[in-house]
Amino acid sequence: MEDLRSIVKSVRDRSFPYQHREEKERNWHQYDQAQVNEIADVLETIRAVVDLASLDTQERKRSPGKPPFRDADIVKVMLMQAYFGMPNRIVAGFLRLLDSVLLIMNESGNAKERIFSTDGTGDPASMKINYESERSMQRLRRKDRESGAFPGRKHDFQYSVFATGVHTKIIAGFETSDDHGIGELSYFPAVIGQTKVLCPQADTMFGDALYGNRKSSAISSGHGMKHYFMPRINASFQALGTPSWKRSLYDFVDHAEEWLEQYHMRSIYRSASTR
Repeated sequence: MEDLRSIVKSVRDRSFPYQHREEKERNWHQYDQAQVNEIADVLETIRAVVDLASLDTQERKRSPGKPPFRDADIVKVMLMQAYFGMPNRIVAGFLRLLDSVLLIMNESGNAKERIFSTDGTGDPASMKINYESERSMQRLRRKDRESGAFPGRKHDFQYSVFATGVHTKIIAGFETSDDHGIGELSYFPAVIGQTKVLCPQADTMFGDALYGNRKSSAISSGHGMKHYFMPRINASFQALGTPSWKRSLYDFVDHAEEWLEQYHMRSIYRSASTR
């Protein structure tokens, strides 16, 4: 037990004695070309995928009168806004096409991805509201921190929980709501379930300390996925009916360096996905 708590504490205060690894060489020419072509490639992908997904809705019965904007065009603009980091809202067109977009994107982009990471975030409904500031205030409240509830007043944010391919950065599972009373953990069963449906080859899930509990462990194990959830300092080895939880903690203690090497793939994914 002391070994477990000592390792968790050292990881959190950044005193864990990591072994130094030589920095890998980077092909700067390929890197530069990827950066130069990124915007054009992303916008072209958005156009092609949304056009293909919108075919699923074209056969549906339309109401009399022509809408001012095509649903597909609304989705394209919203995805472009998300890519460039501009605020956007969830609109009817996005909701109607989301399932088809996810299916097509995962069939083509996540076909070989096995490792996914889950996390939650919020998009403010007003420019006066800052998600990170609200989240920091929330962390001061022990009850909210333990439950994983989203911060702030009801309807002030659009709250979303994702499961995303660590290598591909493509979303495989997604749930959203404007009710902050629903904690992030409550979305996890639906998010991981959708991920497994769209990506049946998925076998690994990453998550921060919020997911470091027996329930999340049992859910992941139930979907045949090994999990890397950062344990809390007060974690114990008692399985309490969840063998995968106990196995994960022993793996964390007995092979800490290897465990953290895997877990920190999540950090690389997060830094790349927030650029």
